[in-house]
Amino acid sequence: MSRSTDDVDTSRRAFLRGTYFSHVGREGDKQKHLPLGPPPPWHQDKLDTDLCQDCDAPCLSACEPRIIKRYPDGHLLAGRPYLNFAESGCTFCGDCASACPMKLDYAGNPPKLGQVKLDIQSCLAWNDVFCISCRGHCDHGALSLDQRRRMHLDADACTGCGRCLPVCPNKALSFHQCRSK
Repeated sequence: MSRSTDDVDTSRRAFLRGTYFSHVGREGDKQKHLPLGPPPPWHQDKLDTDLCQDCDAPCLSACEPRIIKRYPDGHLLAGRPYLNFAESGCTFCGDCASACPMKLDYAGNPPKLGQVKLDIQSCLAWNDVFCISCRGHCDHGALSLDQRRRMHLDADACTGCGRCLPVCPNKALSFHQCRSK
C-alpha cells in the first residue's frame, strides 16, 4: 500500500530531521513565547488565560481604533487580548474595560502601557530631514523638536499609547513593554 504525500506528517518529519534544533526552528519556537504587544489598559496583571479563552472578547469589538487583538492558537498566551500598534494607538477611552466581564476599574489616570524608544540613527529629523510625523500624533507631549529640528522623546511624558509608531516613515520608533510586577 502506498502513501500519498497528503498523509505525511510534516511536523513530525521536521522534528525528526532536526528542524526544531536548528537556528530557524528555535527562533520559530521562541516567537511563540514573546508578547506581541501589551495587554489593553486596565487589564495589565489581571488577565487570566482560562477566563480569556472562554470569553466572547467584547473588548475587541468595544475598541474603536480596533487595535485589540487576540493571541493566536499555538502561542503561549493564546486567547489573551493584546494591543497591536500596526495601524493606530490606544486612546485610553476605557471602552475595553467597561466591556470586559471581569468588571475592571478604569477610573483615574490611565496606566503606562510601556515606553517608546527613539532610534536617532534611523530618525529622519536627526538626519537633516524635516520630519514631524510622529509629533502630531502624540497627545501627551512626549515628542518635541529642539532648536536644530531634531526629535526628542520625553520618557516621563510617554504613556506608551503607540499612536506615534505606525506614522513614522522610517520606523525609528519602537515599543518596549513595561515589565509585569
